[in-house]
Amino acid sequence: MTTDICKRIADQNIPLKEAFDLCGEALDNQLFTAMRFHATTMEVERLHSTLPESYPVSGRKPKRDTEWGKNVLIDRKINLGFGAADIRWAFSDYETILGLGLNAVLNVPIVRDQSVLGTVNYLRGDPAFSSREVEIAEQVAAALADRSELLN
Repeated sequence: MTTDICKRIADQNIPLKEAFDLCGEALDNQLFTAMRFHATTMEVERLHSTLPESYPVSGRKPKRDTEWGKNVLIDRKINLGFGAADIRWAFSDYETILGLGLNAVLNVPIVRDQSVLGTVNYLRGDPAFSSREVEIAEQVAAALADRSELLN
């Protein structure tokens, strides 16, 4: 099933919004967002959100001089966390996230040719994301890396 979803995500003939919807459906979550990375300014821009009332598609968020930015955007590492301490470490808007009852986080960089194009981000209350779910999210991110729209 994951292979079929990833093929559809990578398909340039389906709208990017539909590809993002498929990404969000790939894992059990309460909030899925997709971000574009602007390397020159070290900012991320939200392109898609399943909770637009709390996390609208808009603007940019600075990530320069943050550990999360270094780990995920520069070093291309996955951020996997569970609990309030992990949420506080990763996000300046932790109060909003925790207020929504979200405790589990999985951020996966979208990488093409060793360059980070953006991230896929999954959050939920419980349980923590499993190693199998991390693998699925990596496959989703790899499929999105084939989308030329992420370069714009």
